[in-house]
This record gives sequence, structure tokens and C-alpha cells, in this order.
Amino acid sequence: MTNKASRKRLALIISDPSADYSQAVITGVRDQCARYDYDLLVFSTMVKVCHPDKHYLDGELNIFNLINYDLVDGVLVASLALVEDQVRSVIEKLEADMHEKCRKPVVSLDLEFGGYPTVFVDDRIAIRNVVKHLVGEHGCKRIYCLTGPKDYSVSEGRAEAFCEQMRAEGLDASQDNVFYGNFWYTSGEEFADRIISGEVAMPDAVVCANDYMAIALANRLISGGIRVPEQVRVTGYDATKEALFNSISITTYTPDVYSMAASAVNLIHGKIEPDVPEVRIEQLTDSGVRTGVSCGCIQNADDLRRLYGAGLNPNERMKNADGSLTVNDMQGLHESYMFETLSVVQDKDKILDTITDVAYLLQPYRRFYLVLRTDWSDTSKHCVTGYPDTMRCVLRCIPQNETVYENEPRYSADSEQYDFPTEQMLPALDEERDQPVVFYFLPSHFSDDTIGFAVLQTAMDAKRTADEVSTLWLRNVNNSLHMVRVVSKLIDYSVRDPLTGLLNRRGLEMMYDRRKESLGADDNILIWMIDMDGLKYINDHFGHEHGDFGLISIAEAMRTVSGEDDIVVRIGGDEFVIIAAGALTEQDGNARIRAFEQTLADKNSSQAGRAFDVSASIGCVVFSAAEKDALDEKLKEADRLMYEYKAAHKKLRTE
Repeated sequence: MTNKASRKRLALIISDPSADYSQAVITGVRDQCARYDYDLLVFSTMVKVCHPDKHYLDGELNIFNLINYDLVDGVLVASLALVEDQVRSVIEKLEADMHEKCRKPVVSLDLEFGGYPTVFVDDRIAIRNVVKHLVGEHGCKRIYCLTGPKDYSVSEGRAEAFCEQMRAEGLDASQDNVFYGNFWYTSGEEFADRIISGEVAMPDAVVCANDYMAIALANRLISGGIRVPEQVRVTGYDATKEALFNSISITTYTPDVYSMAASAVNLIHGKIEPDVPEVRIEQLTDSGVRTGVSCGCIQNADDLRRLYGAGLNPNERMKNADGSLTVNDMQGLHESYMFETLSVVQDKDKILDTITDVAYLLQPYRRFYLVLRTDWSDTSKHCVTGYPDTMRCVLRCIPQNETVYENEPRYSADSEQYDFPTEQMLPALDEERDQPVVFYFLPSHFSDDTIGFAVLQTAMDAKRTADEVSTLWLRNVNNSLHMVRVVSKLIDYSVRDPLTGLLNRRGLEMMYDRRKESLGADDNILIWMIDMDGLKYINDHFGHEHGDFGLISIAEAMRTVSGEDDIVVRIGGDEFVIIAAGALTEQDGNARIRAFEQTLADKNSSQAGRAFDVSASIGCVVFSAAEKDALDEKLKEADRLMYEYKAAHKKLRTE
């Protein structure tokens, strides 16, 4: 068993783990970490950084504020995944944070970042091979290149490779044939409009530096009356699912992102363990040109199916090794009616049990943790930036198809919640394990209000990473948690007095009905009826704000002398009630009265400059739990005793 202190940990910062590029990065990093016996911590948003809803995106990005760089040995930043549609604010903030907080080795992937070392995919050969294909297979001569933003190394590198191959083919390689975009759909549409309008002469083909631009270019050309590929052939780069399933499939190129990501781990390894030999990277064989209809080729569906797996086809179920159908694909998620199951739950404790019931949809995984703010259910509290100093693990699930430790059952969900310092990120990181594992840290939030975070722990050899199933599953969980918060707040409004925060009469009845069901035969019930003295006089002579002060003072004194399970109520006006139950006696009732009176006296002493003292009359009745259904009768009896108290004290004040 590897000691927890000796196993290294790497952190990977990335976005949208279900995206093709992110999947390739995670897989390459994970596999190489496994070869070095490193644990991997993946911190990721569940959406792209160009998500249009800024508040929602802020809630996603807050997961990066959880990272404690002191607890990892090195950091990998998937920089290219953190810059889309020319959105640079995310990467710029991350850069500033890391320069301030991170003292560990950092390596960037596919895009320069913060002056740290960077590894790149060898995309020059990819672009050259695409140009070769267009010239050799389709006889294209006038070819344009639509690349990314000007002065980006990736953009310029792909443009240079385009020009190099054009020269090698004896074709026009001038910069006039290179056009700059933003690596996003919008620049593909804009370039198509320029061709349609005649501003740019119609080419034989356009080599796009990624699939997003190629998809948008082809679709806009077709909608503008230009036939693709008959008039203009279009190619992309990245071999995304979007390119495969576009209305006209896009000819593209599968880059060797896997090897690039693995080489980034090697670079980090050389810094943190320079005396340990470097492990060879296992090369994948599926990189290369992937033909589609957009260049005039016949789409090779079998090849792409092999590349991505049959699970992409919604009409086919993924099969397990034994031939049975899996339930943890997108179709299984929809068929589970997970959201409907969660949405009917209104209780904040029951929702955790229900989340456990649907956790099977995440398999295969080693463990699932749900970590929330200690005050997560209070909608009046918001967390927009960072996390509280203390977090609470409210759920730990272990799947039924795997026994993690011999003394644990095959399936369990811990009901015992525990708090821990947020700087630990997750106490389970320090557990001793025979094999390294991957922890996926994903955000739990509603809009920009952070509720907490979720952690998916998987084995290193798990075929699936965090994907569209797990991210959609967690989004359903996030929404259900917020719904419970809102319902709880609405219920709170209906059962609580807005001035004092105590229960109202409806709340009294609801809580009493719950409490009386748990009473034992030998228990007693005590009711204290309290009436504030002189409320009308205070309102008439000093103003209602002073009357409110008196009411709030009574409520505070009641809370001070009440137990955690007591029912504390403002019935209305100047009338209050406390109900307690258990092994209580009349002496306990009298002791509570004395404590209440002393608490009010202390409050008055602390407000010596006020023109009036706050006082109240109180009556107490004690009765057996056998009479628990006679609440109204006992309230009237306590009310009578309270007025006897009031009359006696009034007489004393006038003598």
C-alpha cells in the first residue's frame, strides 16, 4: 500500500469535461498519471467558458477558488479549453490567482499561459495533411485558411502550416489567403457572409482551424445558396461530435491531444521527481484525416463509430462486458425520470436520501461525495466568490457493484454528516489506497450562488471520465437542491412571524403535530403563555418602532431560555407561547419562568437609557403526554394562569 504522504498529486484545471477536447486531455493526463502512480484531481466547470448567462457561469467558475495549491505537487492548465469565443477573462483571472497562490510547477496545454512552460499538439502536420487531401483527392487550387485570433501562437502556427503546404503544392501561399477568426461559430458565419456577398472571391475550399468555425461556415454557405461541397469544400480540425452529427458532416482531423496531455505530465514529472525515469507515452493510432461530406468524400461512419463508440447513437444502448445493457448512458438517464423523482421532494433531509437512490446512474465510480455549505438551505445566505471556511460533507455514496474496503457493504450511503476545513478540499484525499485514483471536483450552485461542490472518485482504469451523463446528473441535483431551498423558504414564510422570526399559530400546530408523535407515555408537556405588558401604551407614547423593539426583546428572551427542541411561538399581537416536552415537572416550569424574568431584567439593564422597561406576564401549565390531543384546552388554561400573574403583578406595582 502506498503511503498517503508519498503518492504525488497533480491538479488539472479544465472546462466542460464532456467536450471532445477535454475528454482527450483528461484521458491522456489520467493514463500517464497512472503510470507514475499519481493521484489526479480534476477541477472543472460543467459548461464552456463562453456560456451566455454570466451569473450561471460565475457559479461554475467558482470551483477554481476551491483549489488549495499547497495540497498538490503540480498543476496542469488546459488553457485552450479555458479560452473560447475570444473570452479571455477566465484565463486572465486564473493566471493572476496562480501567480499569487501557486508555488508548485505549472504546465499549460496548447496555449501560452502566465509565462509557464507550454506543450502543444503537433497541429502543423495535421493542417498540411488536410491541404494535401484537398489538392490530391479533389483537385482544389484556390484554397483559403480560416484560423483563430491574430497573434495567437496556435492560430499563427496553423496558418503557417497551411502556407507551407500550399507552397509545396505549387499553389498561392500568400497571406491574402489567410483569414483570422475567433475559433468560434460566429467567425465561421461572418466569413461565409463575406463569400456570399462577393466581398471575398469564392474559393474551391476553406481549411478551417477548428470544427466550430467549419460547421458554421458550411451551414451559412448552404443557407446563402452556395452548395457545399459542389461549389466550396470545407474542412475542420478537432474531430468533434458536432462535426460528425452536423446536417452536412464535416471533414476534419483527429489531433493527438492524448499524447500532448501525457507529455505535459512527463514535463511536470521531471520537475517534481527528477531522479525517477520518465515513462514512455503510449501513442494512439486514431489520429488523422476523418472524411465527411463537406469535402466531397463519403463519410466513413464505421471509422467514426469506432472512434467514439456506439453510445453516441441515441437508438443504441451501450453494452457491458457481459452483454447486458447499461443504465448509465444518456438514454438511461432520461428513462430514469431522475429530475421528476427529485423535484417532488420538499424536505432537505429527504432530498439527500433521494439523491442516493439515483446515484446508480453515475456508475462506474468508486465514490460520490456531495459537499455543501453548512447553511446551504438558507436562501437568505449567498456565496458568490470563494467558499466558507468550513464545509459539510452531507453525502458519501459507494456503488453497489464495488466493495471499496472489506469492512464496508457492497452499497452504502453515509447518513452521518461531518464538517471539515475547506482548505482540505476533501478529507478523503488523505486516505491510504492501494492504487491511485481520480477525483473530479465539479460545482454545485444555482445561478451565481454557490451551494457547495460534488466530487466523483473513479479508478484510474475507468473507461469513462466525467462526461455528459455525470454533468447532466449533477445539474439535476443542483436544481433539486435549490427547489428544496425555495420550498423550505416558502413554508418558512407561511409558518413564521416576520417580525420576530418565531413560529406563528400555523407553525405551532404543524410543529406540535410532529412533536407529539415522538412522546413517550411517561413524558410531560409544559406550556408557557406569555403576554407583553403595556404594548399599546408604548406604541401610543413612543411609536410603533419602540413597540416592535419590545416584541423582539420578548422573543429573544424566549429563545435564550428555550431548548433546541422547544416550540417557540408568537401567536399574534403581544401574545407568545413556549411548548416543551419530556421528563419535565412543575418545578421545571417555575424555573423557566424565573430564568425568563431574569433574562428580561438583564436586557433592561443593558438598555438603561431607554424611556421604558420591557416586561411580560407569564403563566405555565404542565400535563401528561396522555392528554397531548387537548392542546387548545391547555392553551386556554395557560392563558388563564398568565392573566392571574398579570393581575397579581399589576396589584404589586400599584401598592
